[in-house]
Amino acid sequence: MEADPAAARQPTAEPQSARPSRRIRKPTWTELKPTIAHLYTDIDERLTTALEATGMGLQETFEDAINIYCDALRPPIPAEMHEDADLKVPRDPNQPPVGTPLDRPTAPPAVVRLQRNTRARLVAACKQGQMGGKAVINDAIEAYLDELEMEA
Repeated sequence: MEADPAAARQPTAEPQSARPSRRIRKPTWTELKPTIAHLYTDIDERLTTALEATGMGLQETFEDAINIYCDALRPPIPAEMHEDADLKVPRDPNQPPVGTPLDRPTAPPAVVRLQRNTRARLVAACKQGQMGGKAVINDAIEAYLDELEMEA
């Protein structure tokens, strides 16, 4: 008995059921907090030189700089921030009026992804010093570059 040619052409596989996701754990980069950094041009140039010389990445450098800065404050910012710590970086409370010439030119902004704890420490440092995020980040990066003895 000969098999039906039409039956031979029909797919025999069962429809695929929904497969479980292959990803077992959440990627860690999604837990990082994007932070916009407005660095002064001179600091940005020094940072570029330092990154090229050390081979460090931008995120690693920002993490180190902010954490060292927070440790050096008096009183120091706690090394481990609590789970519900504020993550909203404040603006400079003493900003000059719009149209005022800048005393230091600013490089184009960069986005750095910070660990949640580092971002919370940055916010706490801003509040403690009554400064905005731009000022604290520039101070932290500049102090870090000074410590590394990096010039432009």
